[in-house]
Amino acid sequence: MKTSNKLIATLTFALISTQIHAVQFSFLQSPVTPKTFGNSYSATVNAITLSATAWSTTGSGGKFQTAELEIYPGYGMGVCNRDEGVNCSSGGNNHALDNHGADDLILFSFSSAVKLDTLKLLQFGGDSDLNLWAGSGIINLNGVAPSALGSATLITNNKNANTIRTINLHTPLNGSYTWFAVAPSIGEDNDYVKLQSLTISRFTQPVPEPETWAMMLTGLGLIGFAVRRRV
Repeated sequence: MKTSNKLIATLTFALISTQIHAVQFSFLQSPVTPKTFGNSYSATVNAITLSATAWSTTGSGGKFQTAELEIYPGYGMGVCNRDEGVNCSSGGNNHALDNHGADDLILFSFSSAVKLDTLKLLQFGGDSDLNLWAGSGIINLNGVAPSALGSATLITNNKNANTIRTINLHTPLNGSYTWFAVAPSIGEDNDYVKLQSLTISRFTQPVPEPETWAMMLTGLGLIGFAVRRRV
């Protein structure tokens, strides 16, 4: 009987541990230091570490090179690229994630495979069309052209208002990833946003359907019965 109970407890814990718990990273506080090109931001929530870096197509031939990542308390995460200068001003929405003059990009990397849930952002006047990419493995954008990232997922919005938007990432990006990149629509010049939060889920094995749970628990009951008979 003790063996049966122990087996049931162990397997039940293993099944429950496959459940997915959402983890939210907020970008509304904690300014990024140092203020320099190539700086980075890092945060750990529920044993998942997120790292963020800023890039812009200010390199030779319109290729990516490091930019300055900024977090503006109460507003969100943006980019100062090399044309705008370190700790750039708010004039013309320079310190937003934008595509005016050069295309900015924020790259998120994760310490383990995750599923992407939602992206919350603050839109500034004009459009806030976005290009999204996601993948697995190690990625280095230095000297890389945007086209080398492959086809982007385009998120469109032409609502001319300063407003907060939440983008559901489930449908366009429903795999498991170790990196996620966000840029204003590449090749345009009127998209401005600040990223306020990113919600992800740890990638685990799928949770069994109710019917599967019932079959497994029934099997455990039969195992318990067999153990009792042997005892």
